[in-house]
Amino acid sequence: MRRQGRALDLGHRLWITAIALAGSLLALTALVVGPSATAYRDSQDNLARVSRLGQVFEAANRLSAERGPANVAMSIPPGSDPAALARLAAFRAASDGALAALGGLDAAAGAAVSTLPYRFLSATASRLAEARQEVDRVAGLPAAERSLEDITGAIARMVAAVDTFQDAVAWEIREIGRADPSLAGPALVAHVVSDLREYGGRIGSALIPAVAVHRPLDIRQLADATQMRGRILELLRLLRGQAAFGHGQPLETLFGTVEATFAGRGLALIEATIAEGRGTGRYSLTADELTHRYVPTLKPVEALRDRYLAGMVEGFAAERDAMRRRLVAVACGAVVVLALLAFLLQSLNASVLRPLLSAREFVVALSRGEAPREGERPDGPARAAPAIRITGIRRLFDALAVLEERMRERARLMETLRRQAETDGLTGMSNRRGLALAMARVAAAPDAPAAALMIDLDGFKKVNDTLGHEAGDDLIRQAGARLAACIGRDGLVARMGGDEFAILLPGRGEPADAAAFAETILHSLSEPFAVEGQTIHLGASIGIAASPLHGPLTDELIACADMALYEAKRAGRHCHRVFAPSLRDATLAWTARQQELPRALAAGEFELYYQPQVALGDRRLIGAEALIRWRHPRLGLLAPGEFLAPLEASRLAAPVGRWVLRTACAQGAAWRRAGAPDLRVGVNLFSAQFHSASLVDEVRAALAESGLPGSALEIEITETIILQHDEALIAPLRALRDLGVGLAFDDFGTGYASLSLLKRFPLTRLKIDRSFVQGMEGSAQDRAIVQSVLTLGRSFGLAVIAEGIECETTAQRLRAEGCEEAQGYLFGRPMPAGAFADLLRADARRTA
Repeated sequence: MRRQGRALDLGHRLWITAIALAGSLLALTALVVGPSATAYRDSQDNLARVSRLGQVFEAANRLSAERGPANVAMSIPPGSDPAALARLAAFRAASDGALAALGGLDAAAGAAVSTLPYRFLSATASRLAEARQEVDRVAGLPAAERSLEDITGAIARMVAAVDTFQDAVAWEIREIGRADPSLAGPALVAHVVSDLREYGGRIGSALIPAVAVHRPLDIRQLADATQMRGRILELLRLLRGQAAFGHGQPLETLFGTVEATFAGRGLALIEATIAEGRGTGRYSLTADELTHRYVPTLKPVEALRDRYLAGMVEGFAAERDAMRRRLVAVACGAVVVLALLAFLLQSLNASVLRPLLSAREFVVALSRGEAPREGERPDGPARAAPAIRITGIRRLFDALAVLEERMRERARLMETLRRQAETDGLTGMSNRRGLALAMARVAAAPDAPAAALMIDLDGFKKVNDTLGHEAGDDLIRQAGARLAACIGRDGLVARMGGDEFAILLPGRGEPADAAAFAETILHSLSEPFAVEGQTIHLGASIGIAASPLHGPLTDELIACADMALYEAKRAGRHCHRVFAPSLRDATLAWTARQQELPRALAAGEFELYYQPQVALGDRRLIGAEALIRWRHPRLGLLAPGEFLAPLEASRLAAPVGRWVLRTACAQGAAWRRAGAPDLRVGVNLFSAQFHSASLVDEVRAALAESGLPGSALEIEITETIILQHDEALIAPLRALRDLGVGLAFDDFGTGYASLSLLKRFPLTRLKIDRSFVQGMEGSAQDRAIVQSVLTLGRSFGLAVIAEGIECETTAQRLRAEGCEEAQGYLFGRPMPAGAFADLLRADARRTA
């Protein structure tokens, strides 16, 4: 009994060991199969999410596409085209079907996918019903009773329905990103592609009604069209930065087709049609013809959208299938492991446990001098245990490690794509999209004040052009680092492109606080930069807008800050301005003027007026300053202050400047031939002309063409232009002096130029600014400035002319101070060439 008890005790121990080993193997099997099952379930959920996202985008696109046939139905006489009405009905049915399909997504998607809130569908359906009712009302009106306002009002309601559904799209993308951050990047790219089709349809819908009723777009509609075009170009730029969008060469080819067909031909057709009807409402195309020519250019955008969404579905379907195969492989491996475990336990029982017990009994029997029984001999057929190999299990673990690494690599890739979509590649800061997301996060908090600053680096272009793009990139990075140091952790800096930055300051809703912060930025950026061993001085212009005072924390606030930025530039740069509602009207007027400039140049609407310049001693005419005017067909004669700024900011500055130069030279030569041989002509050129490498050749050609001697031409140059170009101007100005051309420093004394400019630049004349001249009688400081300029002119051997003389007392005082030349209303206002010729003849008779 004792021997049996000891044998039983050993057997229990061996079985406990075997059971522990079996339990460990079972736990290991669960650890191996569990992650694969989880990965397969996650891939199924992701496929469901992406499929539903595709259906949501399909509904959004159906709603957007309904605008086209609605536009056509309102642009034709009632009952004249049953096919058009049938097409509208078909598109409405498609929209209704797409919205109805969204109601059944929950059961199809599964419990792991969040439910699309019913309020989005309800609000969209309500807005859509109202819009359709208005479309049917307008389409039923006789053609003669329809107005552009009726059609655009109905289209605006269609757009409002689409915008309402965009809340559902945004909610869907947010939920997808919250459920799986790796899906956020592809979802955002899909949204961008969908937005591209939406804005392409909107810009066409804005124009087609105007063509239908033969009306030009008004200023607001022109501004909306310009804003939509800018949004389209921004979306194209974002898509261009996504390379192949993550789905290979076919999408690159489709995007190339989009750029060639939609961005190339479609937008060009829209722009040409807008320009053709501006001011007259006459169009060479009918609304139906415009529709049939423009709508096909949107097809590549739709193809790109459909292919990208299909690619997302295919990609996640492939991932799900791969996870399924992995799970099957792991499950099979687990079955094999369990079979091996059963075999191992059997082998342990037959090859280990029984031989050990037999060996023990054998040893005990020998110690007692007993002969062991046959079954107790350890050298029986079961004495050798089979080897157990774990190569298959090791391979299984290796495969799982590879799968885990691939999943991590995919997550890293999606995070990289997300960062690239929100980050500027040069500075590592947020880009325009990153700024928009940051504003959305700040705006999500209730009663969240904030300020937006738009910053443009003054003088950057000169550095980029003279030192090269690498130096320019280095300068941009340094400027960005200074801005980031200024705000610390109190806000966000974003690079908007080129030399333009934006700053978001949460919690600073008072313009005064933002203005004080802007002063800190101006001071920081005014410190010298070290680039490629050179010291660079920059300035900055800053526009400020605050929320909620100036608008919601959206792109609208950035647009307000942008308007304030341009106001700062117009104010002379190196300063900041706060947005005011009047700037919006000024910006619209600016845009309207700039859009009319090509027509004005082609139609010869620009004219030159000439203001007399006289010798103070005998009041003899010695020169004329050519000043541009615009004879607008609707607004009459416009002074430079009403159009010069938008002209100088446009690409037409150089062509208009060449026209001014040629016209002034030709007129001056004609006056000299007519009996004023000593008359000189002063010409103001644009900054773009001084930047051009062909400046000297253009002046030489104008002189040769007109026959005017170089000594009879005087080019006026301002301090701003000198500071913008600095050393790059010295060589061309010296070449102009070699031609005999005079160089007058205009508005001298009003800026920050050092006296070294008078030494370094080959100037021939100083013009005392009118502000000092007109303040002489009441300001000792202004008198001292005038006296100083006259002294400087004598010291440097430069002629001096005083501007803005309006009374005889000022003229006599200037004469007494030693000023020899003058210009101002006292001697004559700017006048047409004919009136100036009469003045020349009168002066010749007086001095004869």
